[in-house]
Amino acid sequence: MPKDSRQDIHAMLQSSFGDSLERDRWVKLLCCLGGSSTHPAASALLEEFGESEISVKHFLDLLYGPEAVQDDAPEAVSAEYGYEEPKHLASFLNAADIRLVRVAFLKKLHRLGQAMPRRQEAERAYVELRSHVTTALVTPEELTAWAEAEQNCHRIISVSHAWESQEHPDPHNYQLGLLAEHLKETDWVFYDYLSLYQSSCDEDQERSFRAGMKHMHLLYSHEGTSTVRIEGLTPKECQKKDLDTVQVYSRKLGRVAPVRIKDLVLNDVPYASRGWCVTEREWSATRSTSRASARLSRAGLAPEEHNQAPTPPVLFRDRVSKSVGNKLHFTRRGDVDPVLKLQATVYRDKARSHKNLSMSHLDRTQFGIFLDALKDYSQLERLQLKHCEIEAAALCKAIEASPITAVQLEGIDTSQAVEVVKGLMHEKMRLISVDACGLRGAEVANLVQELMGLEGRQLPQLNLNGFDMEELDLVEAVRSVKDLTGASELDHKSALIQVCDTWLGLPAELQEKIGATATKAILQAHFLGNLKLDLEEKVLGDAGAQGLTEGLRGLSQLQQLTLHLPNNNIGDAGAHGLAEGLQGLTQLQQLTLTLNWNQIGDAGVQGLTEGLRGLSQLQQLTLNLWNNNIGDASARGLAEGLRGLAQLQQLTLGLSHTGLGDAGVQGLTEGLRGLSQLQQLTLNLWNNNIGDASARGLAEGLRGLAQLQQLTLGLSHTGLGAAGAQGLAKGLCFLVQLQQLTLNLFDNKIGDAGVQGLTEGLRGLSQLQQLTLNLWNNNIGDAGAQTLAEGLRGLAQLQLVLNLRNNRLGERAKEEVLALLNSLPKKEIEI
Repeated sequence: MPKDSRQDIHAMLQSSFGDSLERDRWVKLLCCLGGSSTHPAASALLEEFGESEISVKHFLDLLYGPEAVQDDAPEAVSAEYGYEEPKHLASFLNAADIRLVRVAFLKKLHRLGQAMPRRQEAERAYVELRSHVTTALVTPEELTAWAEAEQNCHRIISVSHAWESQEHPDPHNYQLGLLAEHLKETDWVFYDYLSLYQSSCDEDQERSFRAGMKHMHLLYSHEGTSTVRIEGLTPKECQKKDLDTVQVYSRKLGRVAPVRIKDLVLNDVPYASRGWCVTEREWSATRSTSRASARLSRAGLAPEEHNQAPTPPVLFRDRVSKSVGNKLHFTRRGDVDPVLKLQATVYRDKARSHKNLSMSHLDRTQFGIFLDALKDYSQLERLQLKHCEIEAAALCKAIEASPITAVQLEGIDTSQAVEVVKGLMHEKMRLISVDACGLRGAEVANLVQELMGLEGRQLPQLNLNGFDMEELDLVEAVRSVKDLTGASELDHKSALIQVCDTWLGLPAELQEKIGATATKAILQAHFLGNLKLDLEEKVLGDAGAQGLTEGLRGLSQLQQLTLHLPNNNIGDAGAHGLAEGLQGLTQLQQLTLTLNWNQIGDAGVQGLTEGLRGLSQLQQLTLNLWNNNIGDASARGLAEGLRGLAQLQQLTLGLSHTGLGDAGVQGLTEGLRGLSQLQQLTLNLWNNNIGDASARGLAEGLRGLAQLQQLTLGLSHTGLGAAGAQGLAKGLCFLVQLQQLTLNLFDNKIGDAGVQGLTEGLRGLSQLQQLTLNLWNNNIGDAGAQTLAEGLRGLAQLQLVLNLRNNRLGERAKEEVLALLNSLPKKEIEI
């Protein structure tokens, strides 16, 4: 390059930049190959240098000297930040002063038709969230609390997106609309324009920006985050007009000002051709589940589409080297080497740490890449493959060379799944699970026959779930399983076949015959210890329920039973039949019977009661009978049956909308009194004719449950008044061991007096840690709400969920209630 040309361009560049920070921003722009700029320095640079890699180096040398350092390029992983612990992620974000954005704020912007502001302006923005006015950006204190919490309602989502103009990444508000419409209000989002300081920055803000860039990979690879990829640019029909404006920072004015769309420096390079976008997608593919990275479009989130396997560094480097300057555009050519090094570091660190890995919806190309990567997962024990286009022989070979001992296949091609099972049936494996892979009974039977020929081997556990079979196939499959487990020459504990140990959905054509051959065959697999049958809306009728009974009688070893039978036209005869089957299950410890939306009356409940009485080992019982024809006599009979279950520790009764009255509740109360070992109780009595006397009686029954730690009472829409709430409170105050309490009392008439009485009962629960209190539409005024808030404030350790909507509270009272409850460690308040 001639010396005079260098001097001319140097002079032009120097006169164009206001300060070093502005110069840095222009470097990023000018080195964006394929971009365009109307700036005279950019035009001169591109005309003189062209677009080769050496051209960019000349330009950087001209500005910085040959020893120029890329200070804000990403660097290798710091030992202080790991990929697993939430506290490491929070420490990085707080140390770098990166702020996450509340999706509630994005929804507000979208609703008002406003563009996303820079980080600098977003710091001064607020949003109303659940009747609270709060900052648009998540505070460091909230982030620290998130990291320390055992459970969280906030997802942290990193957005990978294209910058559609130099001045603003989303000038048409297209990306904003996608995020606002498809993410949850409680989500926290990393979006660079809002989360990182933008031009023009002061020195502290620039340091924050560089600190964030150095560990940017954490936001896209940490197990506490997920990635949303907006891969499409704004469609033409969604673009603003040339004369429309967007609020951006103006260098000339030194402030944010409206700029016309036609005056922006636009960039229409596709997402897949942008180096940083591709890099963010690569980082995101290294998490323990591929579903943690999802494409977002106008159709919504699609975690099952376009999934990518983690790419081995050699392959990624080769792909980048062939694409840079052709299809792949980095902001600066100098970013390429640091990005390659960091991708290799992140890939290797993640591959060496994973013990469990879940890959879903990989096409044949991506699955081939994954098999190549599998050799680097030195600690991997469990592999899950969902809806992937696998090649069985290659997969088995890769697994045999790895430390993997458990494989789960779901939604895999049937023939390939069968080949994987055959190929992995050896001593190294502990578990092989095949779910929803289209297996039919004949194929299951053939597999079982092959396994029977493997005499003398220590075989893995094989779970075969989600069959697609006709009745005769099902019979054949179960019969073969019985043959295997009953074979004297095999130790069936080491070659256990579990056909019925998970939810089993049966095809529609079995609806008429379910009570006969097929179901009976399933239930005659006498070795089962745990059975769950989901037969919702199968139109069983009484005959079908009695057919189940025949099979249940033989399950003498059964310890856990779940029968999900809602909406099946089961009447009293069917209920009696089920009860007869239950009577022989003397080893049963856990029972769930879901019989809602049937036609069971008093006689049917009486039969069920007889069946329950013999289950002396029962520790957990769930019985859902809502929307049946049950009256007070049924409830009293049920109580008699419960009284004999002396070992019961967990009880759930669903008796909503059954016509229950005061006498029935009184009968239930008598039954509860005898359950002295009960630790967890859920009693749902919604939409029944229960008055204040019933509530007081129920409270009397609760008084005797001294061991109770968790209680849920559903008394909504029952006509409960002030006296009933006060009586209920008197029973609650005796439950001194109670740690978790849920009271669903919405749509009643308890008023201020009832709330005041309820508050007195709650005050005495010194061990209470979690309270959910739904008082929606209860004629509560200012005085009642304030009394409640003052009482709850005394439970300093309480995690509170409170609903006071649709009552008679004034605005000032609402503010006072919120202020009184502000000291609680965790609260969700609707008022």
